[in-house]
Amino acid sequence: MLDKILNTDYYRSLVQTFSNNVEFNSSLLPISSFNKINLSYIHKVINGAAGVDLIIKIPKGFDELIQELYSNFYLSVANFQFYENYINPEFNIGELVVRKIGKKNRKYKVVGVTDQTITLVEQKKDSLKDLNGPATLYRDKINVLKEFVPITRPLKKRSLNNYLQLFSSLYNLDIKEDFFPTKFDSVSIFIGAKKILDTFRDVSLLNGNLWNSIPSYYVNRDGKESDTLGIEPILYFAPSYSVAYQQLIQNKIKVSNIILFNDGFDELQQIISDQLHYKFRILGICSSAIEGRVSTIKYWAWHKEEINLIGSL
Repeated sequence: MLDKILNTDYYRSLVQTFSNNVEFNSSLLPISSFNKINLSYIHKVINGAAGVDLIIKIPKGFDELIQELYSNFYLSVANFQFYENYINPEFNIGELVVRKIGKKNRKYKVVGVTDQTITLVEQKKDSLKDLNGPATLYRDKINVLKEFVPITRPLKKRSLNNYLQLFSSLYNLDIKEDFFPTKFDSVSIFIGAKKILDTFRDVSLLNGNLWNSIPSYYVNRDGKESDTLGIEPILYFAPSYSVAYQQLIQNKIKVSNIILFNDGFDELQQIISDQLHYKFRILGICSSAIEGRVSTIKYWAWHKEEINLIGSL
């Protein structure tokens, strides 16, 4: 019945409006007109312009559109968090760093920091014989901040390159000259099945894929963390809100967004309660009806007839 009363001109106008006036860079991943509309709503919430939180319901049977939205949503939030963390860098004594440019992936430890200089000592494997011992570098602080980035574990150079290329493309940054944060004061947490995060390995993005271009940690129910790149995470992924709360939120990590990927809605009342204290935003994508609605969350439920009509325009 609904398909007989839909106003085609209205939906055509809706598609045109959001296709022509999207406020974010959506060109790096394929995105349908339907999801341009969704992501535009999401973007307003992330940036605080909407004044409310948002849950979008997409009926079952649109798996490809939902997966497309997951991918673009993930990239869009990473984009926001990168900008929010683009602050003056500080290197701390004891940190490991690597050069941004160059094929060799030599690690250095920061052993001295002054207002003007940073001292680095090369970290070499015990099995390597070098009569001269590890190299010590005394560098101007400004040059170290341009040339090096902190890491949390040994990583493949390709992984770092994917990260640098992605955000240099999004922000028109010069990899050789500009600062790229690899430590983040605020993060977003996704709640969902690990298989969703794993599907991002199959989403091509520039010279890599979505999974290995964005620093993210998956935290399991035992609190064990596994990371995608080897630098501090800009995003976290957890199987439930309770895991995220116990392992991350109450440990004083500043959280900008809690994002539910078809999971965690049974904990929504607790999430809303914690929001009063921790001040994060709440966003979600679901395919089933949500109970316990509150006025601070905007609920947008798509009908399959609407989605089909938008897809045909």
